[in-house]
Amino acid sequence: MGSLDNAKNDTNNPLNSVFLTGRMHENVDQPDSRNAFQRDRDRIIHSRAFRRLMHKTQVFNANKGDHYRNRLTHTLEVMQISRSIGRLLGLNEDLIEAIALGHDLGHTPFGHIGERALNCILYEGMPDDEISPINEDFKHNFQSLRVVDQIEQRIDDYRGINLTLAVREGILKHTKLTSKIGEKHSVFYHPDDLNTDHMRLDLAFSFTLEGQVVAISDEIAQLTHDIEDGIRGGIIDDKKFRETKLVKKYMEEKGIRPPKSYNEKNQILKGLIGYLIDDVCEEFERKIVAYVEKYGKPTFEDDQDVYVERCVDFSKDIKPLAKDLANVRDNWVLCSIEIKQADHKAEYMIRHMYKAYHKHPLELPDYILARYYNEKMEDFDRTMVNEEKLKNDRKFKRYICDHIAGMSDQFAAREYLKLYYPDYF
Repeated sequence: MGSLDNAKNDTNNPLNSVFLTGRMHENVDQPDSRNAFQRDRDRIIHSRAFRRLMHKTQVFNANKGDHYRNRLTHTLEVMQISRSIGRLLGLNEDLIEAIALGHDLGHTPFGHIGERALNCILYEGMPDDEISPINEDFKHNFQSLRVVDQIEQRIDDYRGINLTLAVREGILKHTKLTSKIGEKHSVFYHPDDLNTDHMRLDLAFSFTLEGQVVAISDEIAQLTHDIEDGIRGGIIDDKKFRETKLVKKYMEEKGIRPPKSYNEKNQILKGLIGYLIDDVCEEFERKIVAYVEKYGKPTFEDDQDVYVERCVDFSKDIKPLAKDLANVRDNWVLCSIEIKQADHKAEYMIRHMYKAYHKHPLELPDYILARYYNEKMEDFDRTMVNEEKLKNDRKFKRYICDHIAGMSDQFAAREYLKLYYPDYF
């Protein structure tokens, strides 16, 4: 392994190029021993959005039990898998770590149903409640970029936490940029809203190998850990899991006999992660040689001098088997009665919270309204709010989504009760 040179803190390393380490605003921090990507990692970890991940659903909500994954533990597992792959390939672990830690900052409460509910509201509106659409979309990777660029704030001079281009691009590209809404394929990009300069939206994958590593690691984590939680929760029969194509192939190749104890069963899932990591690394060795022969090695001088093909992926033998297992997981877990009942309750709460904030904007907290009016909190006066005018404002509708998307599961549930239940009992 290790086809590429390790990325160190030297000026000759392409990952330290002015292009990749560039920020939207001048960096006002005093210099210290950290490199640019280590600074980004620390800014992400110290953000409020990162802390809230602890109380956001991955698949099962917190009431299910203490040992099920939440959005924060998922994030840490993606980071761990990413760094394992990055170290084997000799890539920049600091860049990988920062992207992995920030990739899900824009995720909503209640898991992916929150994302789908907000997307539907923005794109289709709520006709029964006379709320018109704004023909924009909501997707958590673009929202993650919005969080680090516009919503989080660390100094008074500007909004956002001012991350490097390489980290911001990796966060955006950790999952798809497009999705199907009805019969329309839509790009989740709004020129007036997000700064995606130099991010090459024509490429569906990250233009750094580090960003590509995080994307495949997110797939591995979701594929294996969601199933593990499903087995723990009694939704998935572990015997049926072992009969899936990918798991059977893994067990046959490794000579693993049917497990007899809980720990032996658990080791199959753990081993499957390593099996997928090895496949990705071996496929990379094949792809990177072909890539360098075809294009040469990028030096990242500008947005044309980047990786223009996906080099970090499953092999052609494993890819269809991983897709098959993902479909099986969706059938067993995401479409289960338990998850669907939870999803529909969550969607109901989100739509009604949006309705309440849209009809009565002064029910929103000061920090949301102050941000909308571009005022500092200490200078904000709630009497300046014209509720009727705000109802047809596209920017305001987006800010409602920002507020809801930032909520933890518990906060969202409490907020719904505050908005709709009387305080007299």
